[in-house]
Formats: sequence, C-alpha cells, structure tokens
Amino acid sequence: MAGIQDVAKKAGVSIGTVSRVLNQSGYASEKARKKVEQAVRELQYKPNELARNLLKKQSNIVAIIVPDISSAFFAQLVSVCELELREAGYKTMICNTNGDRSQEKEYLEMLNRNLVDGILTCTHSLQTEGYKEANGPVVSFDTVFVPGQIPRITVNHKEGGGLAAKEFLRVGCKKVLQFRDQEATEHFPFMDRHEVFEETMQKAGVKCENIYVKWNEFADRYYQDLVRDVYSQYPDVDGVFGTDALIIHFMRYVQRKGKRIPEDIRFVAYDGTNLRDMIFPTLTCIRQPIKALAKKGVEVLLNKIQGSMVEEKEIVLPVELIQGMSTMTVKEKERYLMGK
Repeated sequence: MAGIQDVAKKAGVSIGTVSRVLNQSGYASEKARKKVEQAVRELQYKPNELARNLLKKQSNIVAIIVPDISSAFFAQLVSVCELELREAGYKTMICNTNGDRSQEKEYLEMLNRNLVDGILTCTHSLQTEGYKEANGPVVSFDTVFVPGQIPRITVNHKEGGGLAAKEFLRVGCKKVLQFRDQEATEHFPFMDRHEVFEETMQKAGVKCENIYVKWNEFADRYYQDLVRDVYSQYPDVDGVFGTDALIIHFMRYVQRKGKRIPEDIRFVAYDGTNLRDMIFPTLTCIRQPIKALAKKGVEVLLNKIQGSMVEEKEIVLPVELIQGMSTMTVKEKERYLMGK
C-alpha cells in the first residue's frame, strides 16, 4: 500500500508539499498540486484520515450514546440521526451502554480526547457530574444534565400523560395500571407523564396501580415475565398504559387468556414507534415526534461543533394521540371495521 513518501517521490515534491495539497492548507503551486493529484490517482493512495483528523483535532465522527439499541424508540431515533449526520458529512458511532455508567464515562472520555467531535446522548444512567466535565459539544435527548450548558431536546411529557389519562376516562375505564420506571434519587423529565397520568385518574375517582420497571431493561423475556406476573395480580384491570413494547406484550398475553380488546380491556402505548403497526387490534398511542426530535438534536449539535451560538437551551416538542382500536368503544369499533 502506497504511503505519503511514495506520493512525494513519484510527484517529485517534498512530503510537506503533499501534505499541504491533501489537507488543502498552506501554499502549493498549481504545477505541484497537479503532480500530487496525478501521483495520488496512479498510486491509489488513501490518506490516513485518523492521523489527519487527530492533527486537526477533528474526527468528523459524532457519538450517539443510548441505553440499548434494541429498543424500538432508540433504534428509530438513531436511524434518523445517522442519516442527518451523514448528509452533513459526519460518521456516526453508536455507543450502547446497557445501563453501565463506566461505559458512559468511557464514551465521554472519547470526546475529551478529540476522538469524536460531539455527543448526542439519550441516557440517564450517569450522574450529572460526569457531563459537567465533558470537554466538547454535547446535546441531550430528554435528560437534564447541566442546565444552560448542555442543550436538551425533549417532548411535552406532561401533555402525553394527560392525553393518555383522558382517553381512558373517555371510554369509561374504572381500574387502570401504568408501567413506569423505578423511583430514582433525582427526577427525570419523562417521569412527568406518569405523575400527570396518575393525578388525572385519581381526580376522576379511577383507581391507578403503578407497576415499576427496572432501569434500562428492554429485553423481551423480561417484559414477558413482567406481564405474566402483573396480570396474575391484577386480572380485573380494564386499562393499561406503558411504552409500546410493554403494551404489545400485554395485549398478546391477555388475548391468549381469552380477553377481548377493547371490550374487556383497553390499552394506550407511549412512544408511537413502528412496533404499533405489528399488532391487531390497532394500537392507540401517544406518539413522540421521533423524526423531529432527531433532526433538531443533530441541528443543535452541529451548530455547537461549528462554533455557532446556540441560544435555545431547551426545546420542547408536542406529542399527539393517535387513535387505534385498543381504546375504542364497541360502537366505534363496529364503525371502524365497517370502514365508516
């Protein structure tokens, strides 16, 4: 494989001249430039991009830190981010933490060592202090790390919790349960939806049971076991609220038990990922604008990388309720199936 010395020898110029031509920095005569370009083509020379980028303290790589890429929400978010970054000339490094704080620290250290130009983070496993020490551009999806320093792209979770609660009330549910993350020492914004949901149901006189889910646990087997155990404890619930994957597992389980959806039990999912298209009856969901979240996150991060002033420290996007069969009344279901 040809090296920079071979290019210089074939072009009849110094290594420094080759470097200036390849990096488009400093002076090189037009004659020398053409010789170098010709030599590069003939030798099929591939520059050492890593070395060049380290010299410039620029890698053209953005790291995206996620708890688990197997989660449909994070998979879709990362997919859109990767496309947006690619179109802007950046490569994407996907960093899967699996809830391990030490891994998250290692990824942040890559930013401090100029191995990546910036970080998009979707996690909530590392304490705020770890991000205070980040020596470079960071943008967070949802989690508040360092107010005023790390911009946050999120959705109106309070609105989402309220929309879900009102949908259950609209169809007359009397005993509901919601899946929520285990309590933590600090408050995370996504928890707002659970608090609003419970408060709204209780004010309406509807019993609301809270089922706590392990942090950063997305495995199907865990969801299956959890659903089985929960249903054995609460076989008489008539409404269930949780993330897409959990709700789909629950719907499948109760259908095997002979329950009718929505006649016997109704469901509202949170996120609105592609998973909702994989089940029948169709699923009512609170949809997060995943594409818009990703686009805005990349936009803000690239502005920070390029040194532009980022005035918006928090961007809150709206959610929306997408009606499916899983919360329809009997009459609504009949009209829906008849195409009316």
